[in-house]
Amino acid sequence: MISRKKLIQFYIEQYTVESKRKEKKVPRYTDAPSRIKNLQKTLRRARPSRIPIQNLEDYHRQIKNMALYAYRKKRDDLALTIQIELIPKLVDLDLGLLLKEQKEGIDGEFLSYLRRKLPGAVCQETLFTLYPKFRQYKVKNKILELVPSRPEMEFPEVRKMHRHFILHIGPTNSGKTFRSLQRLKTAAKGVYLGPLRLLALEVYEQINSYGVPCTMLTGQECIEEENSRITASTIEMADFDEEYDVAVIDEAQLVADTDRGHSWTKAILGLRAKEIHICMSPAAESAMIHLIELCGDDYETERYERKTALLCEETSFTFPEDVQPGDALIVFSKKSVLDVAGRLEEQGIEASVIYGSLPPEIRRRQMHLFNKGKTRVVVATDAIGMGLNLPVRRIVFLQSEKFDGVGRRPLTTSEVRQIAGRAGRYGIYNSGYVNAMGEEELEYIREHYEAEEQPIEEVNLGFPQLLLDIDGPLDEILRIWHSVTPSAPFVKENIEEALTLYDQAKKCRDEIDGFEDKRTLYRMITCPIDIKDRKVVSLWLSYCKNYTADTSLERPRPEYGRRKNIQQYETYYKQLDLYYQFSHRMQKVVDETWLNEERARTEMMIMKYLTKGKTNYIARCRYCGKLLPLGTPFQVCDRCFHRK
Repeated sequence: MISRKKLIQFYIEQYTVESKRKEKKVPRYTDAPSRIKNLQKTLRRARPSRIPIQNLEDYHRQIKNMALYAYRKKRDDLALTIQIELIPKLVDLDLGLLLKEQKEGIDGEFLSYLRRKLPGAVCQETLFTLYPKFRQYKVKNKILELVPSRPEMEFPEVRKMHRHFILHIGPTNSGKTFRSLQRLKTAAKGVYLGPLRLLALEVYEQINSYGVPCTMLTGQECIEEENSRITASTIEMADFDEEYDVAVIDEAQLVADTDRGHSWTKAILGLRAKEIHICMSPAAESAMIHLIELCGDDYETERYERKTALLCEETSFTFPEDVQPGDALIVFSKKSVLDVAGRLEEQGIEASVIYGSLPPEIRRRQMHLFNKGKTRVVVATDAIGMGLNLPVRRIVFLQSEKFDGVGRRPLTTSEVRQIAGRAGRYGIYNSGYVNAMGEEELEYIREHYEAEEQPIEEVNLGFPQLLLDIDGPLDEILRIWHSVTPSAPFVKENIEEALTLYDQAKKCRDEIDGFEDKRTLYRMITCPIDIKDRKVVSLWLSYCKNYTADTSLERPRPEYGRRKNIQQYETYYKQLDLYYQFSHRMQKVVDETWLNEERARTEMMIMKYLTKGKTNYIARCRYCGKLLPLGTPFQVCDRCFHRK
């Protein structure tokens, strides 16, 4: 920290320079000496711990006006009083507001920054508000220095390679992924990267069925096969140090996703593979070509058409009268999925269910029931649109709006096409059909299914971990990095969940060994968990505090209330996933036997709830028990609402 004497000299210099600026209007004081005397008394009485920052800023401005008056009126006596009496006390009050680490940062570099970038700012603002601006400026400059202006240059070794890309471009049900896997199975060393654990599992089973040893690697588990040549993995588990002959990147249109898109971008820019197959919807073509050209690699395109016709029905769907075997009924929340499935069960119609928070193995079992004809229909969220292969004859949209984390909005063209495209599975049906509940909804779905998808204009970028070496708090580095606008078409990943977990950890920073180590802390706050589930976040925070206590983490314990329900088992399953992922991130020993047994037991209980008893989730009025309209956000019928 700079000495108090030098800081006072800096303040005097800044107030003097401001006083000499010609455009300044001279205050009209009739009693300047008494004003200075009153301010002098006020400053003497002031205590840093009690003074509001707005009051302190006002003292800065009052002294500025008095210094201007003294200079213009040639009142050297007043100027001397300001320099000897007022400014030193002002400096003490400013310093008194700062934390210890902030005081240590008040050095010559900070004063030079104020002279160059914010001349005169100290005459109207406190050090408490000026120092964070200096920190932001310093960190931003370091970010610009460390991170290449061109994202592809983050992988200099890969830029020396000559990679060849094959772009498989087509709608759903066109065979593009199948074609790329035919090439993958011939590779001496290859990798498949997809968006879902279920897709990785499907590829793992398919490649092994060809007699080619294949390993599966996801955030939840690793299934190794002896002499494995191929790895089927989720995109986040991509290995950028390994060299491959052939790589397949599936569902690449997700490069625009604000939460996960950066994983696709990184794979395309940085994967060490001689031959890379990218499967995508037509909307992603221009974005993919742009990334490949940035890398200086070459490419070829293969275009695909749907293998079955897809027809939009003329008459809107009525629930449950129009339900047919092979239908997939689409809603956009877990609550709605279970509500619809419960109503079908009440009508004697068995249904499989698929939604985002359902454990992957349960999704697979639910799909298996539908594939084998043990359930007649499937009720699902838009999770069904992510490459899941189901023998669906008809897609029926029971809702045409979804909640996206901010508010309810209509489905986009790409969402409608991605979901509707699941109808008419090739090899089972000659045609697929699309419908919606309600005339207006059907017209909306028809209009957007037939519309052309808009090309993807934004490509998501992830946080470069080399920035963790910058001096400063992790949240400050994340926020400043996110504020730096990259060149088009790149946009920064969403960091809100990481910052939410950071804030949780910061409250207990003294209990967390490694909080000051940004690399350790970053591994903690980027652990993929459901931050909306209070019990999962609580376990995560417990692991942050206690991970150094033993060679392994404490096993999660199920917490059930008086009445067990599916939500409690799903939460426990998420805690089991957290136990596995946090253990691997912090190099802890995992009790694989216990974990597999607990997962199997929990899966069995969830399946039990989903097989029978879904009628408990039907949306009924909480007062009279009357059936509520499908998809209603309310818990009370109109009649009871008006009575109350």
